Amino acid sequence: MAGGKSSADSYWPGFVDALTNVVIAMIFVVVVLAISLAFAAQLMGKKIAERIIKEHEARQVQTAPRAPPSAEADVRSAESLIEGRIRIPVAGNESASAPAGGKLRDARNVLQLDFTPQALTLDEPAVAAFKGALAKLGPDTTKKRASLVGRGPAMALSDNQRAAYLRVMATRNVLIENGFPPERISVRIDTETDAPGASVSVTFTE
Repeated sequence: MAGGKSSADSYWPGFVDALTNVVIAMIFVVVVLAISLAFAAQLMGKKIAERIIKEHEARQVQTAPRAPPSAEADVRSAESLIEGRIRIPVAGNESASAPAGGKLRDARNVLQLDFTPQALTLDEPAVAAFKGALAKLGPDTTKKRASLVGRGPAMALSDNQRAAYLRVMATRNVLIENGFPPERISVRIDTETDAPGASVSVTFTE
């Protein structure tokens, strides 16, 4: 009886070994598939980023550059204060060959700083134009809340988001130097809007 029972149970070790090999093989297939999918996702993301950058560069080539006027003339142009939006092109301090100066279009409570692609800070003519525009808005402007929003092309890319943040903080520093309390300044990076160019808009509210 004992010998018969032993022969009846002798198939279990082989069954367990076979089942273990099947499980190991399945785990290996799943790991290989996961690694393949990760590489494919990285490759696809890189191709999409390259396509977006090429499209942005093509749009920049199609746009003919215009020589900006002097900062003094720009500040004088803000005297009428008609409805609209003040736009201040910012060349930045990152490139010595970048054009300087700022051009203003008058507004009541909205300023927009248009940065060149390589600009992360405000150059001196842009700072002068910005402060001149703030002065034209009146002394009570510093009592209002200032909302800064950074935008730009291909904002899904983390590098462009970091660049937009640096531009927003550079603009915030100028507002603080001009008498705005830091607690009344809010900042935001718009990652959903694919703008044609890098900019920081400043909106004043009660």
